[in-house]
Amino acid sequence: MALLEIRRLSPFTRLGLWRMEHDGTQSESPRQMERRNVQLLLNAMMGDGAGFAIGHEASGKPFVAARTPGGDVRLPQWRISISHTRGFATVLLSTSEQVGLDIEYRSDRVERIASRFIRPDEMADTIDKKLLLWSAKEAVYKLFSEDNLLFFDMRATAIGNGQLRLENLKRNIVVDVCYEFTDDYVLTYVLMPGEA
Repeated sequence: MALLEIRRLSPFTRLGLWRMEHDGTQSESPRQMERRNVQLLLNAMMGDGAGFAIGHEASGKPFVAARTPGGDVRLPQWRISISHTRGFATVLLSTSEQVGLDIEYRSDRVERIASRFIRPDEMADTIDKKLLLWSAKEAVYKLFSEDNLLFFDMRATAIGNGQLRLENLKRNIVVDVCYEFTDDYVLTYVLMPGEA
């Protein structure tokens, strides 16, 4: 089992982290491995044998479904965000808040594309800050998926210890993005009451 952690963020919200493993066959593609590991993490978060699945809207946004003999049935009370990166998968589930989540492995690859997502009025003078902005904007993009935000439609207004303020410029809404760095990755997530 590759479960690293299930963290309760509130009585209604859970964050799960999983170390992805290949199934041992040569026929499993990287995409199949990601899906299988995310499903295993969802099972661990919801309880073994719970009979839940992950479906996707036409836009690609994921949702939680119950497996029934007649087919999967969407469970609208659950909000879900999913992310994976080299070696890790993470899921954020809530019945009370809208959610957005991202995980990125640590490397300097973000340096090559920084001009594509960092606005001139944002301060990102280190690789870690650039990676943090990338990941935070990915999480906020997922939170406001209906807005079809571009990177420059979001602006970081403050970076604190474990939290970053990011503004959705299309709606003039500021959200707090929680973040944490490990030796392997940066994890960012955002929770917002009500409808995103």
